[in-house]
Amino acid sequence: MRVWVTGSSGQVGQVLLKALRKRGIDCFGTSHAEADIADEAAVRARMKESTHVVNTAAYCEVDPAETHREKAFRANVLGPTVLAKVAKETGSHLLHISTDYVFDGTLGRPYVEEDKTDPLNWYGETKREGELRLAEINPEACTVRVSWVFGGAGERNYAPRILHELQVKKELRFVDDQMSCPTYAVDLADALIVLLDKTGMYHYCNEGWVSKHGFAMAIWERAKRKHFPIVCEKIVPIASSEFPTVAKRPLFTPLNTQKIKALLPIRSWQEALDDYFSHLKPSFL
Repeated sequence: MRVWVTGSSGQVGQVLLKALRKRGIDCFGTSHAEADIADEAAVRARMKESTHVVNTAAYCEVDPAETHREKAFRANVLGPTVLAKVAKETGSHLLHISTDYVFDGTLGRPYVEEDKTDPLNWYGETKREGELRLAEINPEACTVRVSWVFGGAGERNYAPRILHELQVKKELRFVDDQMSCPTYAVDLADALIVLLDKTGMYHYCNEGWVSKHGFAMAIWERAKRKHFPIVCEKIVPIASSEFPTVAKRPLFTPLNTQKIKALLPIRSWQEALDDYFSHLKPSFL
């Protein structure tokens, strides 16, 4: 087995490579600069070196995607299309990461893998189209949907952004009507390794759901206990209507993980967040 991790400079990619190496699994990673997954020639060159491919590369900036539509389409649709085609031709097994944003958030219960997708923004549209093309071209591939990833590398990592703001602002405001399930990158990496040879659609996230305000509060409480230099005195809950964004967000997208629980245990997001903080030093971020 030799695993190629695309998007290896990103939030999930770095953590996954570390987890693979810790288990003694032969692997290598490429950044976008090293291998554009929408470039078929580049993909073919790398695919020759691997038996498995985990696609962590994506355009994940939800608001900028509304104006940079071609860029998002290339990464989230053309990329998975090329990977699916070449993997099928070469016999490499493909594992692709998608998102809870393929749903509109109106179901009222956690989403199972078979539920209807109906994204509210261009990011979600491109991720859904990537899923559909991958499944059509390469039915043997595996897709795993995740939500609110934290604890990895990269600028989009939610937790350190909040920690930084807690150290520079006396009051923060977070929406309290958008609910989903935090996903710890370390736990996700373990799940991805379990899924390396699987086929079909899976949902993975940590147990339990919370609002963005509730998650920020949990980070604030743990940061204070760990004696970070916090200046924030209040975190105010607000409605989404008070915080308008370019792209519309779904309000309730917890993922049902019963299917993947047959393969591995899943801990709560609170336990995962405790683990994340256990590796942090109380310094200015």
